[in-house]
Amino acid sequence: MRTSVLSSQWRYRWYTLPNLVFDRRCVSARGSQDLLDIENKLLKIVDHVLLLHSGPINKFEFSDSGQDFVEGIPGNEFDRWIVYLIGRSTKELVLHVLAEDEIYKIPWCLFSCQSLHRLKLASCWLKPPTTFEGFRNLKRLELHNISMADAAFEKMISGCPLLEYLSLIEPDGLTQVNIHAPNLKFFSLLGDFVDFSFYNSFQLTELSLLFDTQSNQSRLRGCSSNLLSYFAHLPHLQHLDISHHFLKVKCSSI
Repeated sequence: MRTSVLSSQWRYRWYTLPNLVFDRRCVSARGSQDLLDIENKLLKIVDHVLLLHSGPINKFEFSDSGQDFVEGIPGNEFDRWIVYLIGRSTKELVLHVLAEDEIYKIPWCLFSCQSLHRLKLASCWLKPPTTFEGFRNLKRLELHNISMADAAFEKMISGCPLLEYLSLIEPDGLTQVNIHAPNLKFFSLLGDFVDFSFYNSFQLTELSLLFDTQSNQSRLRGCSSNLLSYFAHLPHLQHLDISHHFLKVKCSSI
């Protein structure tokens, strides 16, 4: 809008911007600081932009970046945005969900979006439909504080043949996971202990395992995990990062 002072033709250029990011900076710091007021302003901004936008939307991001500037958005708001974005063949979707309910359930329609190259979801529940066969073009998957069953997660990963980057932070519901990803190069897990194994993931070069040892001491007591068996299936591993209180090492010589 400011550039229209120089050229009136620039006034509507934002209608075709391919990358849309909505965060705390979208709402003016002046005026009311009431969270509900800020939330209502933000919803109006997102709806207004999507209503007037024309052309492809390569990236859509809605995130509070940990600032908690909204108390909770009705789940149907996210549902409407997701339906709209699927129709625009969005390639990159980032949703940090702060829904009114305890946890927001991702609608089934998202699992039909085969244009996605990157998907980042936070604070939500994923339960794909039985007909879901994966994201055929997805290369980067980041799941933070999500709830998902082992079987559903394994099926989703195996259905992403181009997946190169996988990050899990504080997952809920995952206990024993088999990862089948032939093009996976980076895998990171932060949170509670999850027993996992790799199958046909020979391209993996970076592995990061950061477990919350305090919350997992009872689960780990009396059991052992043979990490050497994992490494046997990771011939190209170059970088390994393991939380320093997780392993108990026994060796007779160095």
